Amino acid sequence: MEEICILNFNNTYKNQDFYKNKNYEIVDLSDLKNVSRYCDEKSLELIRKRLSKFYHSKIKFTDSGNYHYVTYLLLEKIKQPFILVLFDHHTDMQPSFFNELMSCGCWVKKVLDENKYIQRVIIIGARKKQINLIEEKYRDKIICFSDEFIEEKYNWEAFSQKHIDFPIYISIDKDIINPKEAKTDWDQGNLTLNELKEIYMGICKEHEIIGIDICGDSTYDNKLLPNNYNKINNKSNKEILHIIEEEFTNELEVNL
Repeated sequence: MEEICILNFNNTYKNQDFYKNKNYEIVDLSDLKNVSRYCDEKSLELIRKRLSKFYHSKIKFTDSGNYHYVTYLLLEKIKQPFILVLFDHHTDMQPSFFNELMSCGCWVKKVLDENKYIQRVIIIGARKKQINLIEEKYRDKIICFSDEFIEEKYNWEAFSQKHIDFPIYISIDKDIINPKEAKTDWDQGNLTLNELKEIYMGICKEHEIIGIDICGDSTYDNKLLPNNYNKINNKSNKEILHIIEEEFTNELEVNL
């Protein structure tokens, strides 16, 4: 099994055990200031340097959705054409309010503007209102499935065979999942974990996965967190990890 990298901004995973019987390593980022939601270039460089020893880990849990911009840094290390498959209730394609700041709301736009290897972004589960706000100049590089659409039956395997012709990087924000199965700090979609698995397996089948990150746990101080939050998030993280492991096993069997 691939090594798991845990990014610690808020001790979010401290009271969870989904990773503790796995081969894992922790990147401590808890001392950094002014990095939640928005991050200036100096702090971004500090995160980049601390991650430098951990890029080999194929699976990364990156804390709350407030730090989803870390995916921008992870994608920097890919030196081949690739497709980003983003499971997210938000497009993260908003213009930055401050040009000098990276944010959890604009990182996908910055990837499309700055990363020469990105071929396409497939966004699954975003709100239709946000999808409609995507600038026209990006439309030819983005395929979006709204949260309303994915409630219907769809042949994801056929879609992936038609539209995915490069290796895949996958980023999952748990705000796509319904509040009964995941607790986040943002408004959430209605996807069940079983539906996530169905889409994930259909998208990934027979395609090379070059990296995966997962974010979306609540950032509330663990002392203030309702007792069931950690339990629910630990369970959803465990299930998502199981989905990933199952697909990796299938991928290895195909390659053999």
